[in-house]
Amino acid sequence: MAIRGLLETAATGNDDWLRQALQSAVELEFFTIPPYLTAMWSIVDQSHTAARIIREVAYEEMQHMALACNLLAAIGGTPCINRPPSIPVYPRPMPGGVKPQLTVALVGFSQSTADAFMEIEKPERPLAEPEMLLASYPRIGAFYAAIADAFLRQRPEISVERQIAGPLAPLVIATLEDALNAITRIREQGEGTDVSPAENAPEHLAHYYLFRELRNGHTLSYDPIKKAYYRGPDIPFPEVYPVAPVPAGGYRYDEVPAAVGERLREFDLAYSRMLDDLHGAWNGGGQASLLRAVEGMFSLQEPARALMACEIPGTMPVAHFGPNFLYRSELPTRTS
Repeated sequence: MAIRGLLETAATGNDDWLRQALQSAVELEFFTIPPYLTAMWSIVDQSHTAARIIREVAYEEMQHMALACNLLAAIGGTPCINRPPSIPVYPRPMPGGVKPQLTVALVGFSQSTADAFMEIEKPERPLAEPEMLLASYPRIGAFYAAIADAFLRQRPEISVERQIAGPLAPLVIATLEDALNAITRIREQGEGTDVSPAENAPEHLAHYYLFRELRNGHTLSYDPIKKAYYRGPDIPFPEVYPVAPVPAGGYRYDEVPAAVGERLREFDLAYSRMLDDLHGAWNGGGQASLLRAVEGMFSLQEPARALMACEIPGTMPVAHFGPNFLYRSELPTRTS
């Protein structure tokens, strides 16, 4: 069921509603990671502030996905990660009807990319935009609020049996309070709140405001005495590879230069194995599967950046290739 439909039926939702909602949360959190990684890898100097900020956000999105998986496992569900329709495809709107006016693509970092990322993470009323009207489409924060309400209303039996602890999985859900804390963490690190860029730790901005720093070209600093935010040091725009939007369906291996095709295949194979390991972690593979997935995530950077150094023949202005992020079921991948 789409997130819009889930929100419409939240008040009368049962155990099955909560499982569907948490599976949708898993898909929603993972959907943002490939675009964020693509933008980050396109920055030539990976030590640049912009790369650091995007890396921080991508890592927290991975944690949010793991939290959603643990929440689903806690109530007896089994997260689906490497099977359609859970596998994300691009370009497309966000899953579940969230912000349908926004099409998200795999593309290099730019000011327009930062705009798109801000829109993904945008709260209902961002700081310094009090005149905004209520959005007519489902908001991520509202969706998680409905999930929290469902936990409070249903008070489901919670089990830690199939949950994962360790890298990327910051919290095992053992109690109702744990579940609510996990949901609060996802909401505050992502959208933030309607009154503050950072609710509990003023120096740790929500994702929307981190991307706004990059878009505006300066930091948002906090004055602990005045308890207010002010314009901080400038963030120079980074040198980037001009990575073109990856076309729908990805680049075909046999329609690009041979070396590029090999790198595309290498990336898609590593990505497919990573998805298999993520899926397996919550479907019997346990922490060993999650550790393989973490290793797989790190292995994606090398072939991705090798692709980004390659020009697309015949483009003017010059544009570069980017990774497909395609799951290839016909490749020899692990299933558990």
